[in-house]
Amino acid sequence: CFQGYLYELAQVLTGSFPIPNELDLETDMCHYFDNPPTKCTWREGITKESFNYILIDPRISQNLPSLIADLSELDRFRIFIESIFYVGKGKRSRPYSHLYEAISCERTGSPANHKQQRILDIWSSGHGVVSLHCFQGIIAVEAFTREACLLDAIGLHKLTNTKRGEYYGVVSEWGVSKKRRLGVFLLHRAMHILIAEGEE
Repeated sequence: CFQGYLYELAQVLTGSFPIPNELDLETDMCHYFDNPPTKCTWREGITKESFNYILIDPRISQNLPSLIADLSELDRFRIFIESIFYVGKGKRSRPYSHLYEAISCERTGSPANHKQQRILDIWSSGHGVVSLHCFQGIIAVEAFTREACLLDAIGLHKLTNTKRGEYYGVVSEWGVSKKRRLGVFLLHRAMHILIAEGEE
């Protein structure tokens, strides 16, 4: 059922490993961005107005927050992961640009890419796309780095994203497995944001 997911996430989804607690890794990442080296110029500046977002297919998530009483923590996480079809970094209304693009394809008859077709299929089923905003109020390079961790934890072949993310700061020096472990931890945190905020 969980074939195709990358090793660190697959080990969690199959129950072979527990959901990792990588708070120390997240703290190390944040500390670097909060205390950058002198004369460091960050991409898109240092204004804390960026966030990450995850697009969720409600046909799979089945209103996950309403199901938690009947599910184990691992089963909640499995459903959450399988419902994700796009991960991004944005400011302001960036997540909704994907919806506008899908509307444009539908109206003009233009060919839809994989992401746009997924959105159109969700709409055709009578549902709406769930856009989960998480890790808000951070500088752009931290949001780019978190996005890269999330993408590398899941794997592009499981998403409608077309390219991997970019790492900045201390995380750029870490090995692949360490980045993926942080990504799995961040995905678990994102799930709890969804549960707290709801899908509506």
